[in-house]
Amino acid sequence: MTIQEDTYIYKKEVDWSLLHEGLTIPISIQVVFHKMLQDKFPRGSTKNINLIFNGVEYPVKLINQKFNAKKYPKHKDLIQIRYLPTSKLAVKLRSIFINSYNFIKKIKEERILQGIKKRKIFVSDEFKEYFVLYTTQFENSFLLDCITNEDIKVENSYISKFSEEEFEMDINYNRKDLTAKIEEKTKIVKIRKLDKSISDNLKLLYQHKCQICGLNFGDNYNGKIVEAHHIEYFTKSLNNNSDNIMIICPNHHRLIHKVKPTFDKSNLLFLYQNGYQEKLAINYHL
Repeated sequence: MTIQEDTYIYKKEVDWSLLHEGLTIPISIQVVFHKMLQDKFPRGSTKNINLIFNGVEYPVKLINQKFNAKKYPKHKDLIQIRYLPTSKLAVKLRSIFINSYNFIKKIKEERILQGIKKRKIFVSDEFKEYFVLYTTQFENSFLLDCITNEDIKVENSYISKFSEEEFEMDINYNRKDLTAKIEEKTKIVKIRKLDKSISDNLKLLYQHKCQICGLNFGDNYNGKIVEAHHIEYFTKSLNNNSDNIMIICPNHHRLIHKVKPTFDKSNLLFLYQNGYQEKLAINYHL
């Protein structure tokens, strides 16, 4: 079976488990990946796949974990990519994400000396790095991209010259900026690709409907005009995770940037300065 190439699957913040044994993919909002697996990879299944990085194939296992469906009827499939700490991929990842690895290793060693029991270690913002998966044209091969701390610093320096609306126009409509220096382009391009890919995945999840009004204004015209909006402005927060993005129609998008309402995430509603409140009509991921 052939599938669309370079479609976003998942972005994972680098942690100790990723650097040694694998990761879990929450497929509930990973639209393309979910469709690929439906009816073809039942719970309890394992298969060999390849992750491709810089033209090199790294063999790993894809596992759909088995659990008691009767006991947990609403439990979503738990898909994992697994490999050994001594595998070529694990060794490669530790060399690429050396900043994250050294940071986490130091904290772990300090905790052992202090007798602190196992707890998840959160990498500070200055060291955060990301592991990203995309599809290839082949069902059992996936493209791996690595967003390092250095890549992020270059992008952050570059993005500072844009307004939030300019940045979001770039993400939504794939505009090309020709002012970047040649040495910046490689690092910027792969981060911009990720930004747009995460947004495109969410647009598919919502079937190009606005989360605020619930409408797809382009539907009658066979058009898709929905846009991605960063709840905390990306140019300030530098947060392009899916939980900081909502999918809205262009009218609501322009309005939000114009009047700047506050978003109450706990109640999923916008609070406008004139007292008007507007609750999200659709929500699958926030």
